[in-house]
Amino acid sequence: MTPQTDVDAVRHFLARAWRRVALLLAIHGATTGVWVALATTGVLLVIQHGAFVPPLYAAVGFAILGVAVGLVRARMLRPRIASIVEGQTDKGRNLLVTAAELIVGTNNATPYVTDIVQQNAAALTRSLDIGTLFPIRGALTALVISTAFWLFVATRHPAAAGVGAVNRVGSNSSVAISGVDATVVLPAYVGQTRPALHDPARIEAFIGSTIRITVHANADAVTLETLHGKQTLKPSADGTFSGVVAADLDGFIALEPSAAGKTAGARRLIGVSVLPDLPPRVHITAPAKDLKLPDGKQSIQVAIEADDDLGLASLRLRYTRVSGSGERYTFTEGEVPLTITRNDKRTWHARAAWHLDSLALAPGDMVVYRAVAADDRPGATPTESDAWIAEVSAPGGVAGAGFALDPEIERYALSEQMVILKTEQLNARKPKMTTDSFADAAAEIASEQRRVRAEFVFMMGGEVGTADDPSVDMTTDLNEVAETEASGDLAAARQGRIALVSAIRLMSRADKALTAADLVLALTHERAALVQLERTFAHTKIILRALTERERLDLTRRLGGSLADAARDVRAAAQPPSDMRTAALRQALGEIAIITSGDTTGRAARITTLAERVLRIDPAAVPLQHVSQSLIDAVAAASRGRAADAHALLDSAAVTLARTIRSDLLDAPHRTRSLDEARLAGALNDAVHRPKGTP
Repeated sequence: MTPQTDVDAVRHFLARAWRRVALLLAIHGATTGVWVALATTGVLLVIQHGAFVPPLYAAVGFAILGVAVGLVRARMLRPRIASIVEGQTDKGRNLLVTAAELIVGTNNATPYVTDIVQQNAAALTRSLDIGTLFPIRGALTALVISTAFWLFVATRHPAAAGVGAVNRVGSNSSVAISGVDATVVLPAYVGQTRPALHDPARIEAFIGSTIRITVHANADAVTLETLHGKQTLKPSADGTFSGVVAADLDGFIALEPSAAGKTAGARRLIGVSVLPDLPPRVHITAPAKDLKLPDGKQSIQVAIEADDDLGLASLRLRYTRVSGSGERYTFTEGEVPLTITRNDKRTWHARAAWHLDSLALAPGDMVVYRAVAADDRPGATPTESDAWIAEVSAPGGVAGAGFALDPEIERYALSEQMVILKTEQLNARKPKMTTDSFADAAAEIASEQRRVRAEFVFMMGGEVGTADDPSVDMTTDLNEVAETEASGDLAAARQGRIALVSAIRLMSRADKALTAADLVLALTHERAALVQLERTFAHTKIILRALTERERLDLTRRLGGSLADAARDVRAAAQPPSDMRTAALRQALGEIAIITSGDTTGRAARITTLAERVLRIDPAAVPLQHVSQSLIDAVAAASRGRAADAHALLDSAAVTLARTIRSDLLDAPHRTRSLDEARLAGALNDAVHRPKGTP
């Protein structure tokens, strides 16, 4: 072809492209005009209560005005038509812009360069399709829909048509969900309100809240599905579908319309995040250490800090006074008045000038104090701070060197008297507790009873026989001669040891009763054990035995003998347990790859199902919530014709899913080089970087 022919081809292509752009702008202008007419109609219907319907020429006038504005914009864009075409394709690479500049003479180039550019530009225009670059179908569809919607609104009176008529299934309408409204009803103790949400992608609610769902749909029924199951929503008087969902754990709400008993229409997925009501945090900031007091007439300046995520209900300073010795401990509980400063509902500070005179502490007595904070959540267990001790020094009381208590043991004395006190307190709280919580509390006291019993068994050097036989009498059936011979007790300590053995056996019976949650029987055995312990410590001389025989090693169980008897283990190797979560995530990642490799336009149902499946794997995992949301957004983008955005969202979901899978896997072991390999590598590196001519 001649150079002039190439120039004509380029000029003709640019002219066609401009006419196409002008047509598109005119259609967009007409659509905008119809929407302006629709807004005007809605305002007038509200103001005049539906008595006014604009004539048809009003909409036509707005549409003509919009077309005119679009043509004016097209005329202004004509000099830039080559650049606009370049923006719609990745083949141009500024070729059409250069050719257009050469045609109008704004680019000075040699004839040879001009001919080459025009020749390549003409070849490019022959490979481009104006209809593909500037599709007109979507714009025409928007114009038709907006016009039909305006006619529907303008020709119907709201009072006559009724709101419900829009949502009912007609012979010429499609089954679909047009909108979803969600209202989170928070628990009464929260004291907050949440605005209603329209078409939410994710709902956040405190645990214990209820979520009220209102669905606007053109259907006979709507199926509402959560992790707990499905429920069918029927239309109400106004044509909407309403349901209630309890916010008790992370999950989702899936809505699916149906008509004539068959599922139809797109499935709507909404993520649900349940926010926990965290327990209060409380700390004693002063003196925040154990105190050794010279006498019981001292004062302690206590400072407390407490906060909660929603709001505090109470803050107290409680103490336990411990006095006595041996098994003659007495425990008295009380509360110290506080001066509370409330910064807001969630943050409190408190101080107390605690005078210990009223407690009448004797030398050797102590008080254990801790702060207790509670929030407004019904049935919530109050939070306690660390417990601190204030002890009055006893004459000659010096701690032995190297003595330390197990940090898991309570700071105050754990004795049989304390076990009785806890059992009595639990028995008093029983009417207000559930069966499970009561059994758990009784089991905890049983554990403490076993610890007290174990201390005395350890003192005696080992386990006491017939501990679980209730038919054995504690005094007459005990073989004192055998016991004395086995332990080497003196005759003067015999009665004390008999009482101690009886106390241990009674503790065993109390343990069984506590495990069975029979507190009445447990208290009987505990009090009897306390009586026996008091008898034990009442004797002036008690000798406890240690192990007198050395344990012999069983040589037959050591790693000796003939190696000829050794054989290979023929048992099947145990297979590691399969990680179902990782397998499900990998399967979801593979399905995203399959969907991404094709067109996403017709796969909305498949992507929505995949988003729901990802949430089911671990509803509480934040990365999986993001993956599910990206998949839902991809469906919305594909439905609007934004294929590039849909692919980008699918890619984002795949990347997040891959990172989640990678975080669940263990790192592969790194190969370490031997010393010889390291030396060779170092020598090679030195030889490579050594300057030429250097020996």
